[in-house]
Amino acid sequence: MKPSAVFTVLAFGNCLGKATAASESSGLPDLAYASILEKRDAFTCYGSTNTSVSDCQTIIDTIRTDAQQQYTLYSNICAVWDQGTCRVRLCAQPYVTRPVNRTATWLTTYVASPMLDDCISQGKMGVISDHPNINSHAGTYRLWVS
Repeated sequence: MKPSAVFTVLAFGNCLGKATAASESSGLPDLAYASILEKRDAFTCYGSTNTSVSDCQTIIDTIRTDAQQQYTLYSNICAVWDQGTCRVRLCAQPYVTRPVNRTATWLTTYVASPMLDDCISQGKMGVISDHPNINSHAGTYRLWVS
C-alpha cells in the first residue's frame, strides 16, 4: 500500500473571528462595511496587506484545474492554499452539525470576486461568510483571503 498524506489545518478560537466587536485598527473586520453577496452571504474588506493579486490568481488557477472538486469540511477544520504572499482559507465554523460542502467553482468565483476585485487589489484582506455577523460563530463557513 502506498502511503498518502492529508493536510488539514485546525483553527480554533479567535482565528475564526471570535471577537464580537471590531475596528480596522484592531485588524479584525469592521462589520459596518460588510456587503451582501447573495441572499445569505456577506463579505467585508479589512486591515491592510501587501498580498499580490497575481499570487492569489495562481491559487485560483490551481484550484480551477479540477473545477468539479468538492471540498468537505467538518466543524472547526480549514482547507488552506498558500502561494507567495497570498493565503486562501476556507473554514467550517465551530459547532456546525453537518459538513460544509463547497465546489472548486464556488471557491474560485468568490475568491476572484469580491475578494481580489474589492479587497486584495485595494491593499486590504477580505472575508466572506454565510452570516452577516462575520465576527461571530454564526453561519457555517468563513472564506479568508490575506
